[in-house]
Amino acid sequence: MHGTNLLLNELDDARLVGRIASGDEAAFVIAYDRHASYLFGSLVRFLGDRSVAEEVVQDAFVTLWRRASQFDARSGSLLTWLLSIARHRAIDRLRAEGRRPLRDAASLDAVVAGDAASAAALRPDVPPELVAGATTDPGTVAQRRWIQAVVRTGIAELPEHEREVIVLGYSQDLSQAQIAARLEWPIGTVKSRTRRALAQLRVHLAGIAETADEVDALVAREAFR
Repeated sequence: MHGTNLLLNELDDARLVGRIASGDEAAFVIAYDRHASYLFGSLVRFLGDRSVAEEVVQDAFVTLWRRASQFDARSGSLLTWLLSIARHRAIDRLRAEGRRPLRDAASLDAVVAGDAASAAALRPDVPPELVAGATTDPGTVAQRRWIQAVVRTGIAELPEHEREVIVLGYSQDLSQAQIAARLEWPIGTVKSRTRRALAQLRVHLAGIAETADEVDALVAREAFR
């Protein structure tokens, strides 16, 4: 059994979902282990409620188990598919409760510390276009908040050095030269780690915004305001 799990762990998501569609419970567990934390982090930041976030994660994976045959890798990654399901479930929950996604998103310092529940109650310095105004369409607000939650989760899950350069650029508005001086790293190291960090964020965001250009622009604003 252990050897079987090792072999399944080596499968890419598309092949893993194929096994899930055939009723392979071990493949389902691996998919859960691979992606549940990202879904949960995004949902906590969007909803501000850990227990509801846990329920929505479970809903998303139940949908994966029941509808794995509907997954099309040509349309996007498994994570993107699961995030889309989770977003719809989360918005349904908000509508049922008659409330909006949190007006005050997580501050980046709290996010990278891993305290999403506390972070969700803090008011961050966010780009003006992401702040919900009284006349803003609720659907637009929800979409912007969701993308912001996914971006922040991506930042929190970056390897330490990549995350560090993004946090310094985002929260302290430092240039790459200033980051290099602060961390006593060569400027080339800062640039390469920044490229790797943004590349990982783009992978997670692919298919969430309408175009790749919009994804790139959003990530750039989130990282270097």
